[in-house]
Amino acid sequence: MAQWGSALDGMFGRAGQVVQRFARPLRDGLILVGVLRAVWYYVVQGIWPWTFIGIDARAYWGVNLAHPYAASGVGDASTYLYSPAFAQITAPLSLLPYPVFLALWTAVLAAVFVWLVRPWPWAALILALPVSYELFVGNIHFLLAAALVVGLDWPIVLPLGVLTKITPGMAMGWHLVRRDWHRLAVGLGFTALLSVASYLVAPSAWSDWFAFLAASPGRSELLAPRVAIGCALVVIGALSGRRWLVPVAVWLSLPVVWVNSWVILLAVVRLRTPVAPVMILGVSGNGRSRGAAALGGPQDLAGNA
Repeated sequence: MAQWGSALDGMFGRAGQVVQRFARPLRDGLILVGVLRAVWYYVVQGIWPWTFIGIDARAYWGVNLAHPYAASGVGDASTYLYSPAFAQITAPLSLLPYPVFLALWTAVLAAVFVWLVRPWPWAALILALPVSYELFVGNIHFLLAAALVVGLDWPIVLPLGVLTKITPGMAMGWHLVRRDWHRLAVGLGFTALLSVASYLVAPSAWSDWFAFLAASPGRSELLAPRVAIGCALVVIGALSGRRWLVPVAVWLSLPVVWVNSWVILLAVVRLRTPVAPVMILGVSGNGRSRGAAALGGPQDLAGNA
């Protein structure tokens, strides 16, 4: 494992030098592409998410806890798709009038978005389309991105991905590869605790969810190879200390990748600084590298900002 960590560290270090050399034109080119893509989508294609504001957020409000999947379907408007546990956790929000809920929900998403991009404000322009679309429809991708950022240090938040879109749970593989058994146990244990408690409250809802997942069309969208590639990226990131590969892996492995799903990549902004690779850390993968900037990575794009 140490040899793999050394080889990957060297590869990313050389790639980082190339990126740093062309950081300014690369950044500006990505901003131009991001803005033009948003203009094309909204103006030329004529897709206007402001005409269906909160269409995803409404799925989290007023869920029928006894039969949450009675009329659900992937891609259907405002239908609930996640685990019974998430529905039970968010159930108190249904006590609010829907306009109040939507306003508060959107405010939380906007605050999380601002926090994610604060170190790299221009990242918002690169992902102008998915960012604006996500704020209009109110999905949970910003929350998933924040959970990835926080979860590599505080894995108690990682169950959010497992209990909603499932595949983001691969982020726990970071702790597995780096042999950080304590954090791995916290992530898995809290996921199990929430799931068991939820099942005891509504066992039939969990049976319905499993049946719904088995019939989900997401299985036909190359999900298996995408998950395999995602797992490989998590392993590579863990060995080389490149935390930013975790959100890339999670985004790639989502059951369905929507236009707004790309905002998960904003977690790269907060995770761009490498930590010590496995070869430096020896048996344990804990701790951050004191010389992180020398290890190369997306942080090099900011070098000539």
